[in-house]
Amino acid sequence: MTTAVQQFIRKHLAQSCRILVGLSGGADSVALLLALKEAGAHCIAAHCNFHLRGEESDRDMKHCMELCDRIGVKLLIKHFDVTARRAATAESLEMACRALRYDWWNELIASGTCDYIAVGHHREDNVETFFINLLRGSGINGLKGMLPVNGNIIRPLLKTSRADIEKYVSKKGFSWVDDHTNFENEYKRNKLRNIILPEIERLFPGATDAMVKSLDILRDNYTLYRTYINEKARKYILANGSIDVSGIVNSEAQHSTLLYEMLSPKGFTPSQIENLIKCCDGTCVNAQSGQLFVTPSCPFVLERGILSEYSEKHNIKKEERFRDLISPALKVSTLTTNEFNSLKQKRLLKPDSIYLDSNVMNGSPEWCLRTWHKGDRLSPFGMKGSRLVSDIFKDAKFTQAQKDSTLLLFRNDELIWIAGVRASRHFPITEQTQSVIQIKLR
Repeated sequence: MTTAVQQFIRKHLAQSCRILVGLSGGADSVALLLALKEAGAHCIAAHCNFHLRGEESDRDMKHCMELCDRIGVKLLIKHFDVTARRAATAESLEMACRALRYDWWNELIASGTCDYIAVGHHREDNVETFFINLLRGSGINGLKGMLPVNGNIIRPLLKTSRADIEKYVSKKGFSWVDDHTNFENEYKRNKLRNIILPEIERLFPGATDAMVKSLDILRDNYTLYRTYINEKARKYILANGSIDVSGIVNSEAQHSTLLYEMLSPKGFTPSQIENLIKCCDGTCVNAQSGQLFVTPSCPFVLERGILSEYSEKHNIKKEERFRDLISPALKVSTLTTNEFNSLKQKRLLKPDSIYLDSNVMNGSPEWCLRTWHKGDRLSPFGMKGSRLVSDIFKDAKFTQAQKDSTLLLFRNDELIWIAGVRASRHFPITEQTQSVIQIKLR
């Protein structure tokens, strides 16, 4: 395994790069750290304690500490409040943990702590990912599985089997810890791992090896596919970065596929792309110039078939102040707590909206909607203290255009919401909340 990791480093990385290993304490991450260390890589480890499994979570952290102390590797540890994150975002447990983990890792890369993040995904993980995406309904992008190198994320063990990983760790005289939830079959991935894939292998010996080969072929297919998509896309990207959606819809037979590949990286959902097409092909009854599409990264506006990032020229004045929360850029509605809780349980809370305790309206506050100014600060939901909005933008990897077009909502000069990005901890929904105010960016 050490030889395979050395070959991976020579093929994909600079010899002097600094690698941060995501260390959970499981066999995969332990093997990865040991192999990188033995291969001579400059590495440190990072452990996330989500405090979701009580004593077991602390056991995992202690195991990582003992391992790193034994082999002389620096260990970084971060504690997370997953409940607060989910309350703010309405994410699933799995997605909340993933977002917190990768947000921290990206911060470490941005701060210069490391150049790459190494994760212990192995070949069975990749086969599971293929099936999960297949069951969700995915194109070639999802079916190709995970890549050995994807930006700053590297997976040196992607072609190594779980059995070989465990043999390697044991042979080196080390141990690992198991997460008991991996053996519970409540989640799709666990059902695949523990029930379906072993049965496929039993009925069709060698099936896993064949599926791994198929993934290699699909990754090569994807490379050609992306080359074709990029060539097509260039025809419709204007000099200022805007996209001629109308031209795509009217000229390309597979316009929905092309638009999806161009816009999904910007945060567009399939339903938003479908609405874009309807606005350009004449099938949208309420189509109008200046239609706004809000994504997690930034708002976009469609004008005369051209899609561009939302900026002040499309919007309100540089600073608009108003009473009674009335603005052309906002839609305000009132929900009962039961309606809010139902939306939350069904994961239907909208990223283009903020939900506040109705007490936010008390005292006839003055509201201000404007773009970002240097020095603006937010007291983020689920966190103590405040953060510079510029730092939040940096964490989100916003371009300058995205920073300039993102709207901020103030209540009596207190920042309440970075629209579509983060909410403040002021006026949260609690058990004492009588009714809920939903403020939506039009």
